Amino acid sequence: MESEGKVRVLWGDLIHAKDLQFRTPSIAIRDDLDSRAAVAQRKAALRDAAAKGYLMGAPHIPFPGLGRVLESGGGYEWLPVNYSEAGTRRPATAD
Repeated sequence: MESEGKVRVLWGDLIHAKDLQFRTPSIAIRDDLDSRAAVAQRKAALRDAAAKGYLMGAPHIPFPGLGRVLESGGGYEWLPVNYSEAGTRRPATAD
């Protein structure tokens, strides 16, 4: 999605185990019909998200499920957007 020059990307089943697959994108799961294609797509999507810095969301990432991807060592890490205890986004954290 794009609005006013800001990009938001939503992933489906690209990441299943955040703590493992961000660190090591080559880890596949049994439910991937084509493990090689799934790994290649995950690596490309993580690389793109880290390089472009857009805000993204994914269903298998814990609340808030929205954040950014950062390069980290040989893999990636997830930087979630900040929310207050009241459940609203803090200003100027994830635009």
